[in-house]
Order: sequence, then structure tokens, then C-alpha cells
Amino acid sequence: MNLIYRILWFDDTAEFFDSLDRQPFEEEVRSWGFVPEIEIVNTPDEFMAKQPWDRYDLIVVDYILGEKVPHGEEFIKQIRNHNVYTEIIFYSTNPSSDLWKLIHEKQLEGCFVANRQVILEKLQSVALQSVRKVLDLNNMRGMVMAEVGDIDQVLDSILRVGIPHLKPEEQAAIYKRFHEKSLEQAKGHDEKLKLFGANPVLEEMITLCDSNKRWENFNRLRKVDDLVQKFAGGDYAKEVLAPRNHLAHGRPRAVPGGFIFDWNGKEYKFDEKESLSLRKVILGYKQTFQDIHDMLSKRGA
Repeated sequence: MNLIYRILWFDDTAEFFDSLDRQPFEEEVRSWGFVPEIEIVNTPDEFMAKQPWDRYDLIVVDYILGEKVPHGEEFIKQIRNHNVYTEIIFYSTNPSSDLWKLIHEKQLEGCFVANRQVILEKLQSVALQSVRKVLDLNNMRGMVMAEVGDIDQVLDSILRVGIPHLKPEEQAAIYKRFHEKSLEQAKGHDEKLKLFGANPVLEEMITLCDSNKRWENFNRLRKVDDLVQKFAGGDYAKEVLAPRNHLAHGRPRAVPGGFIFDWNGKEYKFDEKESLSLRKVILGYKQTFQDIHDMLSKRGA
């Protein structure tokens, strides 16, 4: 799982989805520091086209899928035969006891049941349970690494669509400052930086960037680009990259309620509250950078 909580929902009655107020559930998931993403399918072919199913965090299936479709437990048994063990919620107008009986008869594991009238409440409780399973230290470290990697790509794309629109002297100033700052920090890249200094090229600059340098280049672009200047965010290096570096390189020591990461002469306390805060901060920056990228792309269209 990353910071998107993906749900695949199969019901052959499209009108049922239209009757559901999913906003409270989606807001609740966001309050956990995740983005809800619900994909709705109405036919077996649509469902089968969503393979591989293990990329979903939860599958929701109506037990009664119509005359041309096997009942829910038969359908999910077919999915289980593909060695996919994503958690599943069955729902119907039937009593929950009837569904449990069918599940036990088919020896299906990792399943939950719900009455159709309270499916969203069940969805929320099962989703929270599955989210908690992945919020241990190692999973959170992996999530943060992956999300920063995604943001790196967005920042690269911002530079690609933003810098070519600058005046030649403005581009040269960005390349010059990047080159000077990188030389101060160079470790094993001296020759590549010399080549870049002699012939500054945007793509070469991007290949020489780590996450901090990408942020620095973004700020250099922001100083001279009117559209990017509208960005009123905080300090990405302090709020995201510093915690990422502690989680990636620090050695954790257990303390009551969490861990302390020692890295580069500084301490970072990581507990449930900080984990939630960090997830929300990452999602905020990710959306902001994507918005900036889309804005710049429209200008260049």
C-alpha cells in the first residue's frame, strides 16, 4: 500500500452507487492520511479487466450479482484461485448470518459481511483495520521513500516544462547556481559536474539532482517564473525531506509510544501522531506540486 487506499467495488446495479453518500467515508480516509480511490464495475468482464487485483487494498462485492453471474461467493472463489488474498466485503439484503454460512461452506478466507443498508459503515471499519496493519515502522519507512520518489518525478517534470519558458539569462542563472552549489557538495560527481559546467543542459542537470537539489532548483525557478511564484507552500526540505532522511538513514531506538531516529547529529521522534502528520503533509505537497505542473503544462500547450 502507498498513500492511496484503493477499493474495487463490484455491483451489477449501477443505481445503487448513485444512492450512496460516499463523501463521509472518503473524508474519513483522508483524515487517516490516505487518499481514497474507489473504482466501480458493473459486469464480470469489467471486474476481470482490473487484474492484477492484488493492487487493491479492499474488494467489495454484492452477493447477488444477477442471473448471468455466479453468486458472490462463487465469483470470489474464482478470484482466490488466482492466489489473490486482498480482503473482501460481501454485502446483500440477506441477513449477515446467511452470508457467513455461505462463506464457511466455500472455505473462503479474509472475508467480511455486511447488510446492504450499512455497507458504508462496514467499509469504514474494515478499511481502518487494514490501514492499521500496514502502519508499522518498516511499512511507513517504505511509504515515505516511495512518495518522495513520486514527488521527485513531479519536480523533474516541473523543471522540464518551466525552465524552457524562461529568458536565456534566467536559465543560465539557474544552471550556474546549481553548478556552484553542487560543486560545494560534490562527492564522486566532480567529472560530471565539470562537463555540465562547460555545457549546461536541462536533462543533465536533472540527472545530477537528488531530492534536495530538485527542491532547490524548484525554488530557483519560482524566483523568476510568475506562475510558480503563486506557490505559497512551506519548507518541503524541512517538513518532508528531513523526516525522510531520518527514516531512511537513521538508526531507530524504541521509546515509549514510538521511536527516536538519530541521524546527522539530530533526533527525530516518530510515533503514531507524527506518522499521521507526515502522511498528510506529504499528500499536501504532492497535490500542490501536481497542480503547479498542470498549470505550467497548460501554459505551454
